[in-house]
Amino acid sequence: MTTVQVTYAGLIKVTRGEAPKELYSHQNEAIKALNKTNEDAFEGLLVLPTGGGKTLTAVHWLLRNFINNNKKVLWIAHRHELLDQALETLQLSAYSSLLSNISGFRYRIISGHPKHDRPVNIEKTDDIIIASKDSLNSGLDYLLNNWICDFQEVLLVVDEAHHATAKTYRKVINTVKDNLKKRGHDNGFKMLGLTATPFRTDESEKSLLKLVFPNDIIFSEHLRNLIARGILAEPIFENLKTKIEIKQKLNALNARQIKNIEDFDRLPKDIAEEIAQSIERNRQIVDHYIENRERYKPLLVFAINVIHAVALNKVFKDKGINSDFIVAAVNATDNKEKIQKFRNGELEVLINVEILTEGIDLPNVQTVFLTRPTASTILMTQMIGRALRGQRAGGTEKAYVVSFIDDWENKINWVNPEKLHFEEDAEFIVKGIPSSNRTARLISIEMIEEFARIMDNSIDTSGLEKLDFLKRIPIGIYHFSILEPSEGYEPNPRPYDVLLYDDTEEAYDNFVNDLKTLFQSIDLQDREILTEPELEKLWQTAKQIYFHDYQTLLGYRDEDVKNILRFYAQKQIPPAFLAFSERRKCDLSIVARHIYDNSLGRRAESDYINSIWNDEKSFWQVIFSYNQLYFMKQLDDEIRKITNPDIYGNVSISIPSVIPDTVPIEKLTLYEIKERDILEYRKIKNAVFAKQTDTKGFITCAASGVKTQMRRDFQIDHIKPMSQGGLTTIDNLQLLTRKAHVEKTRRENTR
Repeated sequence: MTTVQVTYAGLIKVTRGEAPKELYSHQNEAIKALNKTNEDAFEGLLVLPTGGGKTLTAVHWLLRNFINNNKKVLWIAHRHELLDQALETLQLSAYSSLLSNISGFRYRIISGHPKHDRPVNIEKTDDIIIASKDSLNSGLDYLLNNWICDFQEVLLVVDEAHHATAKTYRKVINTVKDNLKKRGHDNGFKMLGLTATPFRTDESEKSLLKLVFPNDIIFSEHLRNLIARGILAEPIFENLKTKIEIKQKLNALNARQIKNIEDFDRLPKDIAEEIAQSIERNRQIVDHYIENRERYKPLLVFAINVIHAVALNKVFKDKGINSDFIVAAVNATDNKEKIQKFRNGELEVLINVEILTEGIDLPNVQTVFLTRPTASTILMTQMIGRALRGQRAGGTEKAYVVSFIDDWENKINWVNPEKLHFEEDAEFIVKGIPSSNRTARLISIEMIEEFARIMDNSIDTSGLEKLDFLKRIPIGIYHFSILEPSEGYEPNPRPYDVLLYDDTEEAYDNFVNDLKTLFQSIDLQDREILTEPELEKLWQTAKQIYFHDYQTLLGYRDEDVKNILRFYAQKQIPPAFLAFSERRKCDLSIVARHIYDNSLGRRAESDYINSIWNDEKSFWQVIFSYNQLYFMKQLDDEIRKITNPDIYGNVSISIPSVIPDTVPIEKLTLYEIKERDILEYRKIKNAVFAKQTDTKGFITCAASGVKTQMRRDFQIDHIKPMSQGGLTTIDNLQLLTRKAHVEKTRRENTR
């Protein structure tokens, strides 16, 4: 049986010594309060301002008091970024100063993210489970039967606990509590909520948090105290009035619509898009940054929606500012890479939509731009808090919070940020317009196709220089040659390579496998060359069917599709696919290490570089678009990282190690198999299609019986869902039309 290593479960080894991150006095006081409360069962809150170290405080306390004493911990949150951060904090805190009784502890991280595990795989030996509340709700039986039922005491940690009044949170909380109580362990349930904002925006919900956490606030620290100690920065508010006039539209709203805005913190789509697409307003935002660039950078911008983020990013880039943006609805790995670049100082401006309000640590932020309105006290608190990391915590002495106020009608009660944190003795430095003006926000993720405008930049050579090397290697290529007309008598074969990235592989695979069907609309007879109208017709059809979202696909080119069509016309066979089975073979750091370790002289180094560049069995020329100068430039950068590790940040530090679990490959999703081994993925995929394809080439839907010859009409489905223990094996996979697959998913979710 083939097995693979996974990072979503494993053993964290305890490193001897003191935990490198020392706690501040307020964190130590919080731990004292938690220790006293922990003498009995409790359900209470730890309240620290954004940037005050809630996660680190909780991790230090639970490691020493629970994991170190072989007691179990369940940590829940609502976003996978928060789960990843919790796991990272656990790993970086696994020192013997906190864990003197054990040599290691087991973890499992569960969510709907493809890189995380599922509840069905929970094991009794797991010491801490870090999970999204939605995933647990879909697998509560596994949580109870595989884990909770064997223990007398469990600590439940609720991250961003102001969300805990939601039904989905309460279901998990009550299920765990009731199970322990039913088995006679009335004092076995302990719950710690973590939040910077222990209140609700809606007046009718303000008492609900007390019902979830009856022991109330165990410990809290005020923002003003942490500012005074230099742990958090002093916020300086600046307000600028923009020139968007929407009074007429707001006046046209009825009382119910206005109430919806206040209750759900959401503007009507037409008003939001008018603000987002305002060229004059976006230019004013960017110009204000440029005028104050030295004191504002690094800058974090909260945008209205995807359209706004894309448009702002374009204006920043046009002005020569190194910026980028992240969006909750876009690939999580891309977002993570961009956030890390911002942390490292590689990005000067980071624009975000719906991501960086909770939990993400960005100590280098100097300024926050609030370019979206909000009626939510919680959201405003979190947005402002992103800039408040003080000098003692590796941040800045002062932080700028710049609100761009539009010409709102005053009938809507938008939150005033100057009054968020301080009550009677507020000491904010306020500049600009009077505080009677209001700020606002909208969370709208409906225009993902606008992402194309940034993707155009990401495939440019200059953009590639900013990406981690291994992340931009394609997963394989279609390699073929076409006989092209020449000046001589005979046509000359010309080689072509079409690079496939993770997000283009499936579209190209369906396209190539359907070529025979596509060509049925063309009467080639004995010809090998398509006419221009024929090529145009086939290309437009293929683009509409397989590449309709081409603007968001990394590396997509119209010419690649046309060349494959031209090749098929000549050969009547699909092009050959060459897979990058082992990406490490294309790792420049290995080449650089070979040069360094062998002390190659200039001549020997030149010969070695030329030999690997000209090796016909390697992919170096393909990866670097046959540009040897760019290849050598990147190689020089890797060599400098080895010869000057201090300058390039490769200083070795002793951190606790993690031993990943090993699982059968059948336990991985198709997506995970594709990530690890594209050839194995294609083997499985082709076998499933072959199973449901008749001798005439018709593919049959396993549910509806619908037949078609087009691969793109079908999706691969697990007969027994993986959430119930189903495996990725041929006998457990079937083909469903997209409509049938949606209907099956709807029924399963309803059940």
